[in-house]
Amino acid sequence: MVARPLALAAAIAVSLLAVSGAGGADAQTPKRGGTVVGGPVTFEPACFNLLFGNCRIIPAFVRQVLEGAFEVGPDLSYRPNLVSQVTYTKKPFTLTYHIRPEARWSDGVPVTARDFVFTWQTYSKLELPDYPPAIRSVRALDAKTVRVDFRSRFAGWRDLFDMVLPWHALAGADPKTMWQDGIDNPKTGDPIGSGPFLVGSVERGRQFTLVRNRRYWGPHQAYLDRLVFRYFTPPFPGSLFGDVRGGNIDWISLLHEPELTAFCREPGITCLTAATMGWEHIAFRLRPGGHDALKQRSVRQAIAYGIDRDALVRQLFPDFQSGQPLQNFIFQPGQRFYEPHWKTYSYQPAKARRLLEEAGCRRGADGIYICSGERLSLRLVTTAGILRRARTVELVQAQLRQAGVEVVPSFVPTSAFFGQILPNGDYDLALFSFGGGPDPGPKADIWRCGGLDNYTGYCSRLVTQEFVQSQLIVDAEQRARALNRADRQMAKAVPALPLYQIPRTSAFKGIRLRGFVENGTQEGVLWNSEDWWLER
Repeated sequence: MVARPLALAAAIAVSLLAVSGAGGADAQTPKRGGTVVGGPVTFEPACFNLLFGNCRIIPAFVRQVLEGAFEVGPDLSYRPNLVSQVTYTKKPFTLTYHIRPEARWSDGVPVTARDFVFTWQTYSKLELPDYPPAIRSVRALDAKTVRVDFRSRFAGWRDLFDMVLPWHALAGADPKTMWQDGIDNPKTGDPIGSGPFLVGSVERGRQFTLVRNRRYWGPHQAYLDRLVFRYFTPPFPGSLFGDVRGGNIDWISLLHEPELTAFCREPGITCLTAATMGWEHIAFRLRPGGHDALKQRSVRQAIAYGIDRDALVRQLFPDFQSGQPLQNFIFQPGQRFYEPHWKTYSYQPAKARRLLEEAGCRRGADGIYICSGERLSLRLVTTAGILRRARTVELVQAQLRQAGVEVVPSFVPTSAFFGQILPNGDYDLALFSFGGGPDPGPKADIWRCGGLDNYTGYCSRLVTQEFVQSQLIVDAEQRARALNRADRQMAKAVPALPLYQIPRTSAFKGIRLRGFVENGTQEGVLWNSEDWWLER
């Protein structure tokens, strides 16, 4: 699982559900039956093969069909799923997966060690980055036990086997061409999966349907008969609100935008908001080029003190009661090892001005500081078309003006921002988000010297060493100590400023869907869909 910038398409990955069927009358006892209609999904996936990103299939949907060794709960913890436990040895480093005896595929074939071995072999042949080169071998010890041998320790092992493939169905199939119109056994054409749902019908240009897996091995079968997901057609999101108001759609779930605040206050609308793993921040350009003043730590610290992050959260998400500024770049609120190292940067415009003056800057006649003969006017670049982000820029611009810093906004298309602006460093300040899972390991590529996703040019030998060493520490507490040491160092250097977690809001009107539990991870709102049921 890797850290990735959140592009617009991923940021508005939407699930809309409408009730079209009902279960029993007893509100306290889950009843089977009924259909939940979803639409839109923002775009139609080109195929259903999660091995390839060009399919654009949202992982949360596939994971209702193909389960993994672990799942991530709303508390950001890893929970055994296909396995009952995983044991390990340190010297040499090995993992032994104990597959649940009851785990089976929808055709009745047991989930076995062969499936785990086949999954690893498939990913390795395709040279996908999901499995590290540190893996020496994956082999079956018996039908329900598989061992993974490593060349070195690998701290992020819980993200391995997040989707297990059916060996008996796919052996001999071409992974590059399979699963174009569903997830099936190529030998029989029948839907296949290990999760509570299977891919049923696929109607190109309109919708696809997940149907209950009647041979699901979990604690119980899905209570619903089916989930139907319709594709989105613009305009967004105004047309969705109209469907909810008109009773055509009873539930929408999407990343929070300013329009949702007013919608959630309408009569009859109930909203549930929770933080996701996407985090918004402002990156400073430290590499050659850009404004020379940003090379000084005191200037970056002044900018941090000049931004009122508490006010950002209050004004952007007024109904998100648990919303708070992000105070750690490695861990997020709710995670066990979260430490608020960036809390020192509270809003203090007077201190910001003092730091600028200590750095040799002098305030000009228009109130903007001049540093080494150059006006402290900074080009802030971000993606166009996201109102939440535009509002963030507006607030930051006004706040920094009070500190004597001019912000010149530049809004560019998402493709240009991530394809050209960030890689080329064509900015002074960049406002964007990263996403990922609860494992902090992939964030090394954002902050270490020469990291794949290190767009700022920040390079600290000490921080890089902490990240590199943390990848080899299996003990969670020891690993967290190393990563928090790195975050404390970054809080002193200020290569960027964390702003907030991006929340997701589910809005309901007249819905009688029970068992719904919000999950801010990439598992999404569908993570416990087998527990959903309809109350009459």
